[in-house]
Amino acid sequence: MEAVKIGHGIANETEMGPVVSEVQLKRVLSYLDKGKAEGATTLLEGGVATVADSPNGYYVKPGLLGGDPQNVCAREEIFGPVAYVMPFNDEEEAVNLVNMSNYGLANSVWSNNLDRAKSVAERLVAANSWINGHNLFPIGIPYGGCNLSGMGGGVNSPETLLDYLRPQSFVRVLDDE
Repeated sequence: MEAVKIGHGIANETEMGPVVSEVQLKRVLSYLDKGKAEGATTLLEGGVATVADSPNGYYVKPGLLGGDPQNVCAREEIFGPVAYVMPFNDEEEAVNLVNMSNYGLANSVWSNNLDRAKSVAERLVAANSWINGHNLFPIGIPYGGCNLSGMGGGVNSPETLLDYLRPQSFVRVLDDE
């Protein structure tokens, strides 16, 4: 996370661009503060990043916090480069930690044992699960959310547009003339 190249979104070397607005920048930074105030361990500080060729952007260095699953940073979607890790003792506890979340957009399971990874992924409540990868979007694969992360979604194809449309009918009685 420390090595991520932060920069302007169109620069070839950029791996992570800015958050969308100053409001979102402040929101992300506030989560770092709230998480620490609730006892999270800081594993990587995070914070404001400066980008020389784009001084007016809203750049945030990745932050990594860890600790109790009741921490605000474990319970809520931050929508910024902040990750939260929680210790667990066995596979069942890990699955339970994930499934206690009110959200369910996506997760990834990493393992050399593909059968075990598939078994774990199938037990996780999320609309999207990746095995040994993250944010992989092949054309035609459904993508959506569940729980408070949304319902359904589309596929990564032109049909996705249909998710943004609302069918509507207009029926009129014709006059007898």
